[in-house]
Amino acid sequence: MTNIKQQFIELIQNRSKENSESLRDDFAKRRIGKCMETLRTELDSFIRIMYLGRISDINERERLIQQTLSGEKWTVLTQNNKWKQVTDKDMVDKANELIGYVHYVYKFGCGFIHLSDFHNYATTNPFDKLSELEKADMKNYLNKYHHFPIDNELTVESITNYIPNVFDKISSNLACYFGEILNNGMIEM
Repeated sequence: MTNIKQQFIELIQNRSKENSESLRDDFAKRRIGKCMETLRTELDSFIRIMYLGRISDINERERLIQQTLSGEKWTVLTQNNKWKQVTDKDMVDKANELIGYVHYVYKFGCGFIHLSDFHNYATTNPFDKLSELEKADMKNYLNKYHHFPIDNELTVESITNYIPNVFDKISSNLACYFGEILNNGMIEM
């Protein structure tokens, strides 16, 4: 196990601890937009771990980890032998190979990170911006893992009480994959 992998995991653990504390504080004060923002931030760590765990070249993994620790953006070498920045979409697509709900939660959470009309959630339902397929997938995920009634309409109000559990699920799944990264394993599902 290399030291940089351990440093990277500790960086993520520190971020997750702060995210957890922030979510609990914001949830207690019913700042739901901030809670959604924090979910999206935790999911960002999750997709980075998933992305790394799908790379079989351990040296490439460590190069990406080192880029994080050096404050650099992740880059990959293209087929044309040029460096390209790894985008959130690249990482979400790679994570989606394993878990389909990641895309929807990530996309929905982006509406709360970036200034958008999602912040009008008290008067306008942001779930109305999603396709019927996206809403069905989110309902199925919430039902399967958190017992959300499948017949309920998706609204910020209807999902609010599920937010801490969704966060805990993302966070615990994230922690489950630390061993694979530390021990040069592959993440497969």
